[in-house]
Amino acid sequence: MAGDSFYRDHWINIDRDRLDRYQRMFQWNAASSALYEPADIRLGHIVADFGCGPGHTAIEIAKWVGSGGHVHALDINSDFVAQSRKNANAAGVGDRVTAHQCDGSILPLPDESLDRLTTRNTIIYVDDPERTIREFRRVLGAGGRVHAIEGDWPMMVIEPVPFKDWVAFVNAASHACRTPDIGRKLYGLMGLAGFSDIDVQVVTRPDTDGRLLPMIKNMAGYARGSGKTNDAVIEKILSTIEQAISAGSYLALAPQFVVTATR
Repeated sequence: MAGDSFYRDHWINIDRDRLDRYQRMFQWNAASSALYEPADIRLGHIVADFGCGPGHTAIEIAKWVGSGGHVHALDINSDFVAQSRKNANAAGVGDRVTAHQCDGSILPLPDESLDRLTTRNTIIYVDDPERTIREFRRVLGAGGRVHAIEGDWPMMVIEPVPFKDWVAFVNAASHACRTPDIGRKLYGLMGLAGFSDIDVQVVTRPDTDGRLLPMIKNMAGYARGSGKTNDAVIEKILSTIEQAISAGSYLALAPQFVVTATR
């Protein structure tokens, strides 16, 4: 069984196969662009991307801010920090991307130094979400915006997996997150941190062809390590999903909470 800090440790130490998968999974695409529109990132802005992974989002933002702007790419994993630098250089924006390693408890940035801060599927893992969001407010200048995109694991829907089996699967996998239901909590946490003009959208793109299968398989790995279920149950769920994809009867929903707030 994994330890109590697994939700953090499995991002600090990532094996090579997972790193390679994340390079592919975190690629920028048209759907990503739509999620970031409410951030209103402009030319000349100074932006931080918290939980940057291999840097693909930071690189895209660097294109938006232009030569007069800058992007700080922040991640807890040293390999991701190195990949962000390498990928930014390869994309021709290395001079406007600075990569930092941090865990979110204290951001390595001065007070009121940012115009925007973005984060996607990362607050779900931090030790203390309230403290991290207060840090976001500290580093944003007056009128600056935080833009957070987070899932909510208990709200996921997978058809045709029986409801009780899916709930048990998610419960077993959720030790990989510090706050698996973070999506619904963001509005309240932003208010507690002193943000105003808090806008919440819930976005979901139905998956009928297996687009979410890599994420589900990651969750299966977490469930195996939890000690709360067994391989036979997990394999039955995965088999049901794969058969449904082949039969055309599969449907998955993974809602994303898109929350934008102003300092």
